[in-house]
Amino acid sequence: MSEIDFEKQLRIYQRAVEREKKARKEAERLLEDRALELYQTNLELQELNRSLEQKVTERAKEINKQRNFYESILNQVPAEIIVADYHHNYIFISESAVKDPKLREWLIGKNDFDFCRYRDYPLEFAQKRASHYQDVKNTLQISEWIEHREKDGVEYYHLRRLVPLFNEQEDIEMFIGYSLDITKSEIYRRELVEARDIAQKATSAKSEFLSKISHEIRTPLNAIIGLTNIMMNEDHHPAQAHYLQSMKYSADSLLGIINEVLDFSKIEAGKITFESIPFNFSHLIQGIQQSFEFRANEIGIDLRTKLDSRIPRIIEGDRVKLNQIFLNLVGNAMKFTAKGEIIIETKLLEKTDDFLKIRFAVHDSGIGIAGDKLDKVFESFSQEGDDTTRKFGGTGLGLTITKKFIEGQGGKIWVESVQGEGSSFIFELSFKYNADHKENSAIKQEWSRDLSMVKGKRILVAEDNLMNQLVLQKMLEKWEPKLEMVSNGALALEKLHKNSYDLVFLDVQMPIKDGISTVEEWRNHEANSLSKRQAIVALTADAFSESRQRVIDAGMDDFLSKPIEISELRRVLGKYLT
Repeated sequence: MSEIDFEKQLRIYQRAVEREKKARKEAERLLEDRALELYQTNLELQELNRSLEQKVTERAKEINKQRNFYESILNQVPAEIIVADYHHNYIFISESAVKDPKLREWLIGKNDFDFCRYRDYPLEFAQKRASHYQDVKNTLQISEWIEHREKDGVEYYHLRRLVPLFNEQEDIEMFIGYSLDITKSEIYRRELVEARDIAQKATSAKSEFLSKISHEIRTPLNAIIGLTNIMMNEDHHPAQAHYLQSMKYSADSLLGIINEVLDFSKIEAGKITFESIPFNFSHLIQGIQQSFEFRANEIGIDLRTKLDSRIPRIIEGDRVKLNQIFLNLVGNAMKFTAKGEIIIETKLLEKTDDFLKIRFAVHDSGIGIAGDKLDKVFESFSQEGDDTTRKFGGTGLGLTITKKFIEGQGGKIWVESVQGEGSSFIFELSFKYNADHKENSAIKQEWSRDLSMVKGKRILVAEDNLMNQLVLQKMLEKWEPKLEMVSNGALALEKLHKNSYDLVFLDVQMPIKDGISTVEEWRNHEANSLSKRQAIVALTADAFSESRQRVIDAGMDDFLSKPIEISELRRVLGKYLT
């Protein structure tokens, strides 16, 4: 190679080396810049990491603070509380549910089966719990049950509830369970049940006692009233009329006292009921006036009625209760009125095609009531003053019962009075009414006195009391039936097996065989022999509605309450002998 070529080639190498040096320097500069960038980035990442760690730490502290806050609240709640996931594993357990902190910590993430195995408890406990979880899953509703256990001879009761918690998709995500110690409540409940049972037994015993005592009192009273009514309808010396009227008034007063006590007992027991049957309104008012005419004439006062002619003759309601309301109010007015007058007044307030509202009033010119005593006249066993009972008599129950009867039918009662000038007891009641109503044969029959169809009919009466036999015999004989009397149910069954009767009267309480067992035996005989049903009417001095229902349930067709009212006897005769 020539010297010129060598130098040329050398210069090329030198230029290449220069370029390589320049490129290397540029690369080193770029690496230094990149290293600086990486270093700065690393510093930024370190700062960001420190910031994130600080935020995570702060958030964790906040979460722990909130958790401790809610757990402290849940631990203070007087109930055992747990939270479980969908698979029944515990997420939270309150201190009251598990007092041992180590066991409580161990249970997190475990379920009731783990707990039973750990404590060597019967798996039945866990199986019952699992069934409640499953019930909630099936029904998506709260499950509630009472757990009973006994420890060291002491009984414990817990009310437990399992509540589902739902996610946004309305699927069950977890469960909250809580338990309340209801041991004291359960003990109180059992004591209340025992107290209620004792009270019911006492009430039943009182009702039974009143039933028996009323029967014992009303039985001879039936004879007194019945015979007095019979004697008043027969020929007697004019001088005897006064004595007969006095006997009847006294007997009716005694019967009223008995009825008041029985009605008050039924009101206390919440067993008062009201009927709605058609009745003749004008006849009811006439009957009230006739009941008190003798007493009014005897003491020299005028007893008058002012009836609103717009009130229909036949209305529907509880005739018996309305009659007793008037007996109480008029009797009360009669007791406190020595001169002047007593007025029974009726006024129609409202009337539609099927409804009417009537205002009733009983005005008297008696001693009146002091203004500060008006609020007390309707209280039980209460009269205006302590000397009132001694001076005028009475139980102090009549107005209380009257108010209960009226308010029980949706009405109202009040009193207006001026002491020394008289009193007005005013009440309002509503009744059913049919504008197109025509008296049916049953209503006409009830008030009809024509019972010629009774003549020659065979009637059997089973009654152990001779006086009551005599009363019923005298009441029936004017219609000339063929009447047979026996003194107990056994004799009545003998007669029924031998003879055919149009109507049978059975006293409920008789020796040897009472009316209930007698009618039950006869109804069984009819069923076995496919015989025609015999019309049988109970005779009872028991005024309790449940006792009356008992005789109907036993097989009686109807009943007559003692003392027997002639209108009720006519009703029964007309119903079963027509």
